[in-house]
Amino acid sequence: MAWHIARRPGGLVALAIQYGHMRTALDARISTGYGNRSRRGFHGELDVETAFAAAQAVARLREATAAGEKISGLAARRALVGATSIPRFEGALTTPKAAAKFLSRDGLVLFGNPDSFLICAFKRDTALCDPEPGATAPNQFACQLGCGNAVRTDSHARAAREHADRLDTKADHLPQPLGDRLRLTADRFRGLAEAHDSAAQTAEEALA
Repeated sequence: MAWHIARRPGGLVALAIQYGHMRTALDARISTGYGNRSRRGFHGELDVETAFAAAQAVARLREATAAGEKISGLAARRALVGATSIPRFEGALTTPKAAAKFLSRDGLVLFGNPDSFLICAFKRDTALCDPEPGATAPNQFACQLGCGNAVRTDSHARAAREHADRLDTKADHLPQPLGDRLRLTADRFRGLAEAHDSAAQTAEEALA
């Protein structure tokens, strides 16, 4: 089921949300050990799916920069290092042990978040999404503006502008209070795109 969800539009975010809830529910600190007999195996399966999603984020960043797209964000260099520090994904993360090793590289594992128009170069100590102690993935449903782990490419900036245009169109058909709120959100997304444009560098410049 996870395989099919991940390949739907926005599917990786849906999985991140669902897996985030699952991990919380299965956390012994919260659940007092409910389902403890199967926790290790189930967490292993979650690690495999999370690693698959992260490997796909790496592949997309490589493709974008290879096509000449620019990159921005405080974690841009770290993201590029993370994307080049592993071999190209060839289905090698199919075991929980391999997935856990892949995800344990704090600061070098990338997670796509299309709803926030960014890639998260997840580093626990600097994440603003309040990850659990020892977390190897962000709380993508709690992504915070201004997080130092955020990285954007030209594609993210373009998508943010397109989303802002859709919000403006929708706002024109809503009562003024709701419409004004959507327009403010649209302005925020355009601001993200403009910030990217003003700070964007080529991959070579970011790695220099």
